[in-house]
Formats: sequence, structure tokens, C-alpha cells
Amino acid sequence: MSGVARRLGSALAGVFASTVFVFAVLRVLPGDIATARLGTDATPEALSALREQYGLNRSLFVQYIDWLGDALRGDLGSSLMTGDSVRSEIFSRLDVTVPLVALSSLLAVLVAMRVGQHSAIRRRKISGLLASALAQVGLAVPTFVVGVGLIFVFAVQTRLLPAGGFPTDGWGRFFDATRSMVLPVLTLSLAQSAILVRFARSQSLDFVASDAYRTARAAGRTADQALSTATRLVLSPVLTVTALQLSTLLTGAVVVETVFALPGLGSMTVRDIANRDVTKVQSTLLVLVATVFVIRLVIESVNDRLDPRRSA
Repeated sequence: MSGVARRLGSALAGVFASTVFVFAVLRVLPGDIATARLGTDATPEALSALREQYGLNRSLFVQYIDWLGDALRGDLGSSLMTGDSVRSEIFSRLDVTVPLVALSSLLAVLVAMRVGQHSAIRRRKISGLLASALAQVGLAVPTFVVGVGLIFVFAVQTRLLPAGGFPTDGWGRFFDATRSMVLPVLTLSLAQSAILVRFARSQSLDFVASDAYRTARAAGRTADQALSTATRLVLSPVLTVTALQLSTLLTGAVVVETVFALPGLGSMTVRDIANRDVTKVQSTLLVLVATVFVIRLVIESVNDRLDPRRSA
């Protein structure tokens, strides 16, 4: 129980530190919502009046305490630009971002496990070396380049899938929504799996060099069958790295949503930063940071069951 309490305390401290950092960074950026709405030619009096209307003339400490207190009560505030509820706007975008990140992570883990184990068993053969080489290439190629390449092949040349966009009815048009998500999911998962393959291969190589593997081989099992007994041990570090890479994955989601014109949280946040809609941006980032820490706690609990040595 002490381990769970320690992890929970660490997560809460991390979320709190993130709120301070996000709040401070947004105030350091040049310009504010007043200049974004009125333009650079606005008079100082007009700018001052609008800032007072938004409460931006108060001390930073008071602004932070008010925002954090409201967020703890579940009130994420209203957009300074549109006046709409931030919470409702966030939830309206989750039906794009959540499937994108979840499906990409799942596909990346499955691909990494298969490719990593294959390259470990056949490390001295061409297929194993080729798998490792492709993983290295995946690390070097930027996400947006992968996305543009997939668009060129599957949307421009073969016309099998749409180049971007998402149905206005969302998942109500399930077939069209699914087709719209295929290329974005592939783009994000390829970038993530290239990182995970290295860890899956390293853990598989450690098992291949162990007595347990040699005993299984001596008992007549094939290389794949012998390595399959260590799937849980290989999966544990892959999930750990996946949890650590969640923030990077969300950053990649911003790029992917921009490339494929998806109406998700990432593209919305980029627009809101440009508009200096600080209330909406900081509340959106708070939700994302809290989600990352919650998922990490869940994965840590799963890993304790996969690898009992972690909780020993």
C-alpha cells in the first residue's frame, strides 16, 4: 500500500508542478488576448479596459489561485475568445484525440513486441537485421514526413483512404470516421513503435541468453515458442516506456491532427495558443497532464502484475 500511496503522491505533486509551469509559461509569451482581439493598433485605453474585463489586471498569484480553485471544483472556466465552456469544448474534441492516441499506442505495442522478438531471435539473419534497421529509420524520420508519405501513397496515388478531415457527425458515420482515422493512427503508431522496438528487442535478447531459454530449446521447443514464455517480461518494459512517452505521443498527436486536419484537442490547443486564450489553454493542458499521470499509474499497476519482481 505504501508503494501505491507513494506513486499517488508523486502524481499529485507532478500535476501541481505542471499547473505552475503551464500558468507561468503562458504569461511569459508575448502578447495577450486583448492584443489578439483588438490588434496592435488598439489604443492603450481599449487594451486596458479589455484586460480588466477578463481579469488580467489582477496579480498573477490571485489569477492562479482562482483558476486552480475553480479547476479543483470541476469548473475549467470559459473561453476568453468565444465565451463557451472550456469543459464542453474539451469533451467535444475527445472523440477524435482519445481514439487516435489509444489505437496508436495499442498498435505500436503490438508491432514493437512482434518486431522486437523477431529481430532478437534472428539477430544474425537478414530478416532480423532488416527489422532493426527499419526501426532505426523510423526514429530518424519526422512524424509529419511519415504522414505526408502515407497521404501520397494511400490518398493521392491509390485513393484508398481520405487525405484528411473528419465527418461532421463524428462517429455517427462510423465507416467514414474509421476511414478518416486509419492514416493518422498509422502515422502516430509507426513513430512510437520505432522507439518501443529497441526495448522489446533488448529485453528479448536478455531472455535468449538465459538458462530458461536454453532449457526450453533443449526440451524441443522452437525459438518462437521458447521466447513466447517470456512475453510478460518483455511486455513490462515496453509498457513502461509507453507510459513515459505519453507526453511525446500527445505532442505527436498535435502534429498528426494538423497534417490530417482532424478536429482534436491538439489542433484546438495550437489555435488557442495563437489566440492567447490562456484560460482555455491552461485548462486543456491541465486535463492532458492529469490524464497522462492517471494512465501512468494504471500502467505501473499492470506492470506489477506482469513482473512480480517490481513489487518484491
